Amino acid sequence: MRLRKGSFLEIVNELQLRNLLQENSSPADLRLKLLRLLNDPSMSWEELRPLWHYLYNIGEGSFITETLQLHLQSKRRIPFDILIELCARANVKPGNSVLESLFKGLKKQSAFDEILICKGWDKWDKRFIEVRAELLEKKTTEQRQAKDNMKEKFEFLKNQRMNDQAGRVLKRMIELYPEDRELTAIKHNFEEEWAREVLSNHMSTLQVSGLEHTRTEHSAKDQEMLKMFLVEGEEQVVDHRELALDLAVTFWFLEDFNRGLEILAWAEPSESADWLRAELLFASRRFVEALDHLNSLEVKYIEFPETTFSVSYLRARCLHALGQQTSALEIMQSIARVRPTYRSAHALLLEWSAGVTWE
Repeated sequence: MRLRKGSFLEIVNELQLRNLLQENSSPADLRLKLLRLLNDPSMSWEELRPLWHYLYNIGEGSFITETLQLHLQSKRRIPFDILIELCARANVKPGNSVLESLFKGLKKQSAFDEILICKGWDKWDKRFIEVRAELLEKKTTEQRQAKDNMKEKFEFLKNQRMNDQAGRVLKRMIELYPEDRELTAIKHNFEEEWAREVLSNHMSTLQVSGLEHTRTEHSAKDQEMLKMFLVEGEEQVVDHRELALDLAVTFWFLEDFNRGLEILAWAEPSESADWLRAELLFASRRFVEALDHLNSLEVKYIEFPETTFSVSYLRARCLHALGQQTSALEIMQSIARVRPTYRSAHALLLEWSAGVTWE
C-alpha cells in the first residue's frame, strides 16, 4: 500500500523538502539530512510527517525501521500508519500488548486519522475496522453539515441582495463539490435571477426621471462657481485630507451631489465618510451604485445595532426610486413595525402607499 504524503495533516514543510531535493545530494547525504531533521526537537509534527512519508514512498524501508526504533526508544512521536504498513509488509503479527499500546497512543495523540487508509493490521484486531467506520461516519456528517452551512449562507446573502458575496460562496461550493448536480442547477438559476435583476435595474434607471420630484438645475454661473470651488477644494485636501468630509457636506447642502462625491474620495476612511457616500449616491440618483455600497456597509458595520435600520431605510428608498415599489414598501413596513417612532419611515409609507393599507 502506498501512503499519500499529507493526506490528513497540512504540509507546512513541503518547501523545505523540495529545497533538499534540489541540492542533488547523494542518497546517503539526503538520508543524513533527513535524519537530522527528524531528530530536531524544534520541528513540529506537522513539519515532520511529510518527511516520514517521503522516505516511505521512495522505498527507504530499512532506514525508516531504524529511525522508528530510535524514536520509540526515546519516546518520540512516530507515524503509526507507516509502522503498521511496514510490519504488515514483513508479516509481523502484533502482540496484544503492542495493539493496546498502539490504540493508547492513537487516543493520546488524537491520531486516529492515521489509520483511515491503513488496513495492514485489520485482521489482527477488529477495532481498526470499527474505529475507521466511526471516523468515516463522523467526517461524512461534518462534511454534510459544512455543506448545509454554506448553502444557508448563500441563501441568506442572496435574499439580502448581496449578490457578489453570494456568488463567491456558490463558486466555493462548486469547487468543493463539483459532482453535485443540485449546485449546478442552483448556479444556473442564480445567474438567471442576477441577470434579470441587473436588466430590471437598468431599465428602471432609464424610466426613473418621472418617479421623483424635479430639482432645479444650477445656472451656468453657479456651475462655474461650483467647479472652481471643487478645484480649490481638491488643492486644499491634498495636504489636509481632514477637510474633505466637511467640503463634501458643503457640496451636499449646495445640492451638487456629484462634486460632493468627488471631493469625498479624498477623505480619510471613516464611518462618517462611508455613510455620507451612501447619501450622496442616493441624492445624485446613482441608485444601483448606492445599493452596492449599502451591501458593503451592512457587512462592514454589522456589529452596530443601528446599521440594519439605516441600511434598510436607504435601500428601500433606492428600490422605490428604481421602480421596485413592492420591495421598497415591504422593507419600509418592516422598519415601521420594529421602530414605531421612526417618523421618516412612516412619512414615506404614507407617500408611497397612496391609500394602500398594510399590516
